Amino acid sequence: MNSALEINTPELTEEKAKQLLEAGVHYGQPTSKRSPKMDEFVFGTTQSGMQIIDLNLTWKQLQEAGLLLQKLASEDKNVVFVGTNERAVSQVLQEYSEKYELHNITSRWLGGTLTNPVTRNRINYLRELEGMEQSGLMDSISAKEKSFLSKKLKKLRKNLGGLKKIKGAMHAMVIIDPVHEVNATLEALKKSRNLTIIAIADTNCNFNPEQFDVIIPCNTSSLRSLGLVMEELMKYIQAGRQAAGQRHSTQPGLGRCNPDSNRRDRDRGGIRRAAPLNRANTSGNST
Repeated sequence: MNSALEINTPELTEEKAKQLLEAGVHYGQPTSKRSPKMDEFVFGTTQSGMQIIDLNLTWKQLQEAGLLLQKLASEDKNVVFVGTNERAVSQVLQEYSEKYELHNITSRWLGGTLTNPVTRNRINYLRELEGMEQSGLMDSISAKEKSFLSKKLKKLRKNLGGLKKIKGAMHAMVIIDPVHEVNATLEALKKSRNLTIIAIADTNCNFNPEQFDVIIPCNTSSLRSLGLVMEELMKYIQAGRQAAGQRHSTQPGLGRCNPDSNRRDRDRGGIRRAAPLNRANTSGNST
């Protein structure tokens, strides 16, 4: 777990506990699907063999994850929400992604999304095709070519549409149901040194909780359960965005204060970029 979040979190009030219970957040998986790695979050088992999640721990982990997301949002870091399960997950994630403008993947995790430069090229291609569509250029080409590009655009929107507004690298991932998102989780864990990972997991999660920065135990099969968890996380993200906005409004950019310094930086950048070419030419002349 993230040691930086070892601070006091809001207590679970009776009213909030009631909301969690009514949403079914406490319902885990049947014991037949139990993962021993999640036993620390299990309060008990019903007579029918259904595991019950400890809501005190769910609330604690939820607040820690929220504080972490608030910090990331206040620093303008890119957080990507991943949830492609066709049941409750993708439906809830799509709803909140549209409402709060979240970077998301809800259709399919493409292998190499975090590591393969081809993914970045596809996102740029998606932006290019959308630009053609918006400018009307798509209507000026032949019908055959338009049909081909339209199919390409539809496929790219489905797989990468939730990432088209991202600028720069991904700094954090929120993975909903790691059991279903095995490929995304494994890829994220390989880059865990440079990536903050938050998991929203049920009691059948077979990943070690210590592999994530924060893990939120909850019922991932219910629309109401996931909706309540997402709603709580959004409060923190909105607070972080507001803090970032206030910081930007009170700290004018360096370009406005000293345009000459920007010019010098560009000149120095140009020299640095030209240096490898000069070395290459020199080595070429020596041979």
